Amino acid sequence: MSIVEVVKGCPLFYELYDDEILDIIKRCVVAQYNEGDFIIKQGAIGTDIFVILSGEVDVTVDTNDGQKKITSLKSGDLFGELVLINETKRTANIVCCESSKILVISYKDFYSYYQKKPKIFSILVLNVTRLLTKRLKNANLIIQELKSV
Repeated sequence: MSIVEVVKGCPLFYELYDDEILDIIKRCVVAQYNEGDFIIKQGAIGTDIFVILSGEVDVTVDTNDGQKKITSLKSGDLFGELVLINETKRTANIVCCESSKILVISYKDFYSYYQKKPKIFSILVLNVTRLLTKRLKNANLIIQELKSV
């Protein structure tokens, strides 16, 4: 399966044509991580966003009792997107559960579309907004469940 086919299922790339996706991923780096590797450490400063091409990662947060698992992400999932809205301090750890290939998109490359290809930039920003809205709604449901316990 090609990188374009994998990332087409990623929420970041919804409503983009294959040639537009290819234009974006040509500027990216594919990084390889092994089981147990940290891709992101909570509290670190970062400017990249990531798409899982293969493998699986855990999202964890540091607590007084150690690391607490929040969720797992798999092929096609996006993480690190808060850097796009000026949040450069990482809010969670991303740890590989297994060998994983990760597409790394730099902040600079993402925002370069603002000038060069505003249509693509608009779709990317809309897709990030949709993803953040979905994650916020899910967090609200979890909070409601915790309040009723």
